[in-house]
Amino acid sequence: MRLLRTKQYRLIEADEVPDPFPQYAILSHTWISPRDEITYQDFKHRKGDIDDGIFKQRGWEKLKRYCDRASKDGWEWAWMDTCCIDKTNPADTQEAINAMFRWYQNAGICYAYLNDIEVNRVIARPNLTDVNFPLDSDLDDIASKDNVADPDSSLRQALRPLLIQAKWFTRGWTLQELLAPPYLVFVDKAWRRMGTRESWAVEIKEASRIEARYLTTFSPTDFTSCSIAMRLSWASRRETTLEEDETYSLLGLFGISLPLIYGEGRWRAFNRLQRELITVYNDDSIFAWKAEQSSSQCFHGPQRKDSNLGWGILAPSIREFWDASNVNAFGFYGYSFSMTNRGLEINAKRWRRKDDPTICLIRLNCGLEPSNHISIPLNHDYDSYNRIHIEELYYTKTINYDDWEEERGTEPTLIRVSNYSNPLVSSIFALEYPGRIKVGQKYFVDFGTTPNPELQPLDKSFLIQGLKKDELIIEPNRLVFVNIELQGESYKSQFDAVINLAGNGFPSVGILPRAEEPWERVGNPLKEGISGKYEHLADHLHYSVPTEPAYPVVAFEESENLVVGVCLLPRPLMASRFDQLSQNVNDITLREYVLKITVNGDQSVGQDMSRYPNKKRKLN
Repeated sequence: MRLLRTKQYRLIEADEVPDPFPQYAILSHTWISPRDEITYQDFKHRKGDIDDGIFKQRGWEKLKRYCDRASKDGWEWAWMDTCCIDKTNPADTQEAINAMFRWYQNAGICYAYLNDIEVNRVIARPNLTDVNFPLDSDLDDIASKDNVADPDSSLRQALRPLLIQAKWFTRGWTLQELLAPPYLVFVDKAWRRMGTRESWAVEIKEASRIEARYLTTFSPTDFTSCSIAMRLSWASRRETTLEEDETYSLLGLFGISLPLIYGEGRWRAFNRLQRELITVYNDDSIFAWKAEQSSSQCFHGPQRKDSNLGWGILAPSIREFWDASNVNAFGFYGYSFSMTNRGLEINAKRWRRKDDPTICLIRLNCGLEPSNHISIPLNHDYDSYNRIHIEELYYTKTINYDDWEEERGTEPTLIRVSNYSNPLVSSIFALEYPGRIKVGQKYFVDFGTTPNPELQPLDKSFLIQGLKKDELIIEPNRLVFVNIELQGESYKSQFDAVINLAGNGFPSVGILPRAEEPWERVGNPLKEGISGKYEHLADHLHYSVPTEPAYPVVAFEESENLVVGVCLLPRPLMASRFDQLSQNVNDITLREYVLKITVNGDQSVGQDMSRYPNKKRKLN
């Protein structure tokens, strides 16, 4: 473990740090940017440029102010992650991440640097004219009515919303940095002390949902007082620069180690963490997750809520623990569970639904209180169970047991483990077409929710905010029909532009005339009898056509000498547009395409169509 000498601003290698290991200060902060922070390599190879004032001055100023703050408080030694870890050395990074919680735990003091709070600007506000506070003093060591430790002081009330909204509470790594140190003090942009972690406990709970008692009593291996689900809920709204760090930043909170595999992606990293927790601990609150209804309905559509589509027992991401901050574990001797190569085997009470024996409830040994356990719904699929209704958890006090029958003396329940390993790849399709074409209703068939999907109108309830006119957002495993009409002086022809998005996100498009043969698709597509033909057509196009050499991309109408075609071209999604859409979409990879509908009705088309004398239309 390398350290800084605070008075000299020097980096001391681990083998040069005196023995016994000195007491040290440690910094918790959000990075300026990787380009501006002083790194270990900068200290080794660019120290002269730094001293001459021509290299990374923002980062150097930050390092110096931190060392000055620590030195002023009596600390000769300090640690800072930007320069005390050689991030070009995988072994060094591996050691640092697995030891990070312990390093913060062993520090004498932790400075939490809130660079988005400037106390001087707060004091200068007109409504704080009664505050008489020296501009160069710390806010926690003056006997005054304006001391921030006093919850009723004007300065405290002015700083309160700023601290709650501080960026520091939104970052992944700062979660363990909040809980591990024996003493943590907040400092503002000018490095003025603003009070301790305990003095701001009420505001910390509002910002992080962490109760005051865990700020001083947190133990990585004590799950009876702080369950796995509760800890994951604290991290569910935090972000990291590298997606794998969303998981790696939590290792210290559970007292475990994992090999770091940067490049494996968010899902695989979190999947490995869950499997390790199942192996090491017997806390089944790790299964007490649920999807968020608002984001799911906004993006996936309301039919997802009641879907019986099976899921694995493991959560797809940390975000599914968004509502688990009050989930407690009730001891570890009632149930047992283990991971096998067939799935998760769990010994737990099981209730079977009377009107549908394929559906059952498994009661977990966790919940809001000992008399209100959590149960999760499952359905039987071949030789194992899947989780269903992922937006719901069942609680003991709200279950109507008249609908369920308890199974006694049952064997362990085998539940499928993993969910999808790839992120959903949804796509925006922007329609472009000439003035001769009129776009009508849009319909879709969802092949990812039920065994027998039905044709549904693609109305506003299935779209998200931020889309423009003639733009559609389509999920994987959906096929969409866009009714279009081509009008002329003496004719009117109807077509369906078809957009198919495979389960892996690959798009295919086509266009079909709404003729009587071979599908007899006329009239209202949702009309009884006609809708079934559309569903049959959708099934054919979704599963068969994309695997054949030719997909219908050009529709010929011989009677009017018309050729109507489609062209699909991807285009980049602008950053501003992605930010706008990502407010409504979580954990989704977005792509954007232009779908051009073109018309050609000149004489040459009629000559070309003479090749098909016996057909009313030809699909290529």
